[in-house]
Amino acid sequence: MTRAANHRVASVPFERKFGRAPLPPRHPDALINDVIYDRMIDPNWSASQRAFVDKQRAKAEAQRRFPALHVPETLAVMPVETSASPERLFDRLRTHIGTHAVAKPTHASGGVVFLRDLVDPASLRDLYDLAAIDYAAILREMQYWRLPRKIIVETLIPAHRPGPPDDYKFHCIHGEPLLCQIDHGRFGHPWSRLFRVPQFDPMDENDGLTAPKGFAMATRNRLDMMIAAARALSAPFAFVRVDLYDGRDGVYFGELTFTPAASLGIAPSSAGVCRVSPTHRMYSRILTDALDRYGG
Repeated sequence: MTRAANHRVASVPFERKFGRAPLPPRHPDALINDVIYDRMIDPNWSASQRAFVDKQRAKAEAQRRFPALHVPETLAVMPVETSASPERLFDRLRTHIGTHAVAKPTHASGGVVFLRDLVDPASLRDLYDLAAIDYAAILREMQYWRLPRKIIVETLIPAHRPGPPDDYKFHCIHGEPLLCQIDHGRFGHPWSRLFRVPQFDPMDENDGLTAPKGFAMATRNRLDMMIAAARALSAPFAFVRVDLYDGRDGVYFGELTFTPAASLGIAPSSAGVCRVSPTHRMYSRILTDALDRYGG
């Protein structure tokens, strides 16, 4: 898991996505994707960063740094080695099945299972397989390397309306949230758009995106609290995305994401999510310019 070995693995999907090899972060044609790529393949991550990518530890760390944040209640934490199969995991989750709770790995991204809908062990196969591996081995996001392998069960965040609460993803440079991507209806008909912080005007007026019926932005008081929380949580880091939820009874902590989409993400626009667009170049330039101003 050296930087050179990680590059050999991670550069393949990067080249497939962008049609070129990753560029050095300070190359004039580099995108924020190149910056994220350069960071994620490096094995050297701080103890603080690694604490924030462990989903069990991150909640306590977030509330320590910004006590007003809500966090989903932790119902159980299970070391992966105590569940030798999806069937054994199903047995261990039995008391939570049918409730408003989720199970997911603490040391990986994805793999979420909604326990109210769980009916058989086969539905746990993807979660079990993801939880059983070192997540860093997939795309060489090295902040996850050798994290303890656990499955956490936690309550769902209460929402204002049916469905999941809206997700506010703050893209922060050296403690300053510059952009916020709002994700609405993530498990139905998803919609996302980037907004400038603090005013919450659209980042790109020409992105072709309009809000769907039923979307309502958080109140100004909530937005201000989210900005303050994003500042507090991102202050120690050059670049991080702070994910918060607009819950029915308060602002909830989601996670800190140091390598969004493993460097493969594209800013949302009506042009789609599969190619670099003018919207994505605008998004990238805002962040890379800020990194240049603050010294990377």
